[in-house]
Amino acid sequence: MKNGVRFNHIGPQFAVDNVEKAIGFYAAALGFGLDFIDGEPPQYAVVFRDEVYIHVSHPESQSVQPGAGRAFVAVSGVGEIWERARSEAPNSIVQPLEDLDYGQQVRFKVFAISDPAGNTLRIGEPLTDDSARAVVE
Repeated sequence: MKNGVRFNHIGPQFAVDNVEKAIGFYAAALGFGLDFIDGEPPQYAVVFRDEVYIHVSHPESQSVQPGAGRAFVAVSGVGEIWERARSEAPNSIVQPLEDLDYGQQVRFKVFAISDPAGNTLRIGEPLTDDSARAVVE
């Protein structure tokens, strides 16, 4: 691999029924800000938090249905993010916060939340032996 060559971030594009409603959801439930918005009424927007960008738009064709999007986001501080999501959007939680073992010593503390259109984000933090011990203690 060449020095300095790397992937920096990924920005999934989610089809939604209502762009303004999606912007509000991501802001309230997960603390995302608005990076870009287009159209009147809005047809496309980009929300962000740190290095994570999510594009939301009305479906461009019948092959892209609102609610079909899925993404996994690795974070730091999943407990705080969980508490905010649980407080601001409790009916959007589709998987509670839990420790999951994916095998091969890959473990995450993870939860899942769906936006108003049904697109789902799994949000997780890698577990280390130290963090697993802290949870038990």
